[in-house]
Amino acid sequence: MGDYEVGRGKPPKHTRFKPGNNANPNGRRGKRKPLAIADIIENVLNGRAEYRERGRTKKARRPELTIRAHIRLALGGNLKSIEALLMLRALAQTSSDTGVQRFEITDWLPDYPGQTGEQKTREFASRTNAEVPAWWKDADSNSEENDK
Repeated sequence: MGDYEVGRGKPPKHTRFKPGNNANPNGRRGKRKPLAIADIIENVLNGRAEYRERGRTKKARRPELTIRAHIRLALGGNLKSIEALLMLRALAQTSSDTGVQRFEITDWLPDYPGQTGEQKTREFASRTNAEVPAWWKDADSNSEENDK
């Protein structure tokens, strides 16, 4: 080894990485991006929590546990919990995803020159044996009256 000094930050030459070997190719990991406050609140409110039921430990999401607690209190006669449950039920019925979904299609291509969007929709519905909704029937009678 001769005049090479070994010490802090100066490892022995025989233990150094060989040329071409980079043991840490990605370098130091970057800092994580901080979460937005809304994301943090969402994660906490919808996170999983443990609870005990009939002597057993179970896990459930916090909204489910909140509803269970309201039901337990409502069955005991708590009017505030009854009101909260009725409000939650009304909210769920008005804003559920199972309702009617409407689509607006833009930039459609006609099947033949001069075809309107309404004509294309009607022809497609007749090919697929789709049930014609009531509002569509009403539109038919109005358009026929306007044509006369």
